[in-house]
Amino acid sequence: MNLQLARQHYSRLAKSDPVVPDDSHAIVALVMGELHGALDKLCIASANGTALPPDSMVKAMSALFILQSSLDMDGNSQIATSLFQVYEYCRQQVTAAFRKEAGHAEGLVKARDFIASLKQAWNQMER
Repeated sequence: MNLQLARQHYSRLAKSDPVVPDDSHAIVALVMGELHGALDKLCIASANGTALPPDSMVKAMSALFILQSSLDMDGNSQIATSLFQVYEYCRQQVTAAFRKEAGHAEGLVKARDFIASLKQAWNQMER
């Protein structure tokens, strides 16, 4: 995992919360939490028919970039490949919502639910 890159990138983005953990497990948990929150805000706005909050769009895309780029794709890890595919699906759903494509609301809900499941599993893992 390239967590140093993720730590630097997230430090620049998280101006409202300057405390970025040193523990790689905690960094991933923090980024997943931010992603889940951003996707939730996008889902709510989409369901209400209101404009998608730009800050949530940026947070979601940034978090997805961090999570994808921190995966160790050099090995033959099926887990890393599967996670990359989930993150890519989520990225595509956020992009579809930005473009106001048909069915984007359902896609955002699926993406949020995928991330909620991953977040829960990640938080239950031992460090």
